[in-house]
Amino acid sequence: MRFGKVQARKFGTNIGAYSVVTDREFIDSQITLTDYEAELVIDHFGLGYIHVGNVQSNPHLASKVLRLYPNGQLIHLNIVFPKPDKTELRLYISSRAGFKPNGGEIWFMFLKDGDIWVGAMTEEEWRIESSELKRDYFDSIYQESLDETNKIRISKLKERDAYARDRNVAIERMKLSNFSCEYDPRHGLFISRFCGMPYLEAHHLIPIGLQGDFRESLDTVHNVFCLCPNCHRAVHHAEKYLARSILSSLACSRDVLDRFSLSVDDLFSLYAIEEIV
Repeated sequence: MRFGKVQARKFGTNIGAYSVVTDREFIDSQITLTDYEAELVIDHFGLGYIHVGNVQSNPHLASKVLRLYPNGQLIHLNIVFPKPDKTELRLYISSRAGFKPNGGEIWFMFLKDGDIWVGAMTEEEWRIESSELKRDYFDSIYQESLDETNKIRISKLKERDAYARDRNVAIERMKLSNFSCEYDPRHGLFISRFCGMPYLEAHHLIPIGLQGDFRESLDTVHNVFCLCPNCHRAVHHAEKYLARSILSSLACSRDVLDRFSLSVDDLFSLYAIEEIV
């Protein structure tokens, strides 16, 4: 899978790919490079400089110098076309060489500063580190501001929130939703003792933390959705199948993804709940 916006920010390059190491690949100590992975390697080393045949027939040409993430240590791994028709490109992984991820781990490669880097981590680590939502430290302050009319609280929000979200946008969205959960209007809501209205939370479908990657504002009534507290927490914390269900439903209810040239799979990647193959 190609790097998305979150991976580009994390690794400092959008020229990269990631996938799951299968148990068979671990046992055989070889990973078949597919699609963009193969394209990245061929573009970097050159088609004529990748050995065709088994490693033993030309170990010098088969060996490629890579950098190991995150410390940049130089390692040597073999990359070859095992068949004359060059339809399959293989990367041989090796504990002795310094890189042999376990089955089920996420391995990745990317091009940065003229070198190809490789690395691996558990799926849990990958999703946690890739989750843009983990960086939104001001969401609780933002939600509290929607439930009160105190101007002091509003000014504090603007001072502390790096993205300067406008509470009026969220309130307008709540009015447009008739003060109901936009994932499922049947969800019961309690009445807020502060504002006297059904309690809702505002959620930016495209995370506000990615504002720097878009010219158009993400803080608009088109990108903001009103959710009951349970659905909002589910988007942030639920297992990926439920989170996908809520997000895809919200995305399909408006053309917000088209406006930002994103697919549903791109959206899932922003939340680190994409299907990694």
